[in-house]
Amino acid sequence: MTEPFDLDAYRQHIEGEVETTLSLARTPRDFMLGMQRICDVAEQTLAENMDAAERRHIACAAGCGTCCVVNVAVLFPEAASIVAYVQQTLDVAERESLTQRLETVYRKVQWLDDEERIVLRQPCAFLSDQGLCGIYPVRPLICRSMTSTDPEDCREAIALKSLGEEKTVQVNLFQKTLMDTTFLAVGSGLRKRNLDGRSAKLTVAVKALLDSPRALQHFLDGGAVPAG
Repeated sequence: MTEPFDLDAYRQHIEGEVETTLSLARTPRDFMLGMQRICDVAEQTLAENMDAAERRHIACAAGCGTCCVVNVAVLFPEAASIVAYVQQTLDVAERESLTQRLETVYRKVQWLDDEERIVLRQPCAFLSDQGLCGIYPVRPLICRSMTSTDPEDCREAIALKSLGEEKTVQVNLFQKTLMDTTFLAVGSGLRKRNLDGRSAKLTVAVKALLDSPRALQHFLDGGAVPAG
């Protein structure tokens, strides 16, 4: 008989990773490497505890992007990791184009709640016209938690939401629970280091860091994450 997964022990392990990696971060690249280590732990844990049959039921694939119209919460280290990745992989022209897209999306979604964002159907600033994620290697934990067994269910759920109706989308519960727990454990680990463990909207947090390099030092000094 397979032993049940010890979620509490996993949460404590992630908090320990925050202690040994993120607590030492001082630059966006440091945060990228620290978050990469934590995400590697999460992905490896997922691979070890999800059998082949479960994996085959997940229909999510590059080119879909249906769920990329929802508000995504990120912790500050995740935003810093994304900024480092953008700075490392994009040339000057590509960064300028991204900055313009972020500004456009920011103005549209800054004050929208989750339901309002879905009704608007504004795609993520990092989603290409081909439905590809431009930051996939450093995508947020909340994005990693999202799965679906049928892309048509996702499209119907988004469409019905704008009409005030609900449709259930079947997801892989273990993957969602694991990634959500990772997210909460990173936040908890930050608070134990007297850093702000609250989340912000993806667009808001990344834009704040790109607009003002001092935002990083503000966070390291114990300041609050950007709210809007």
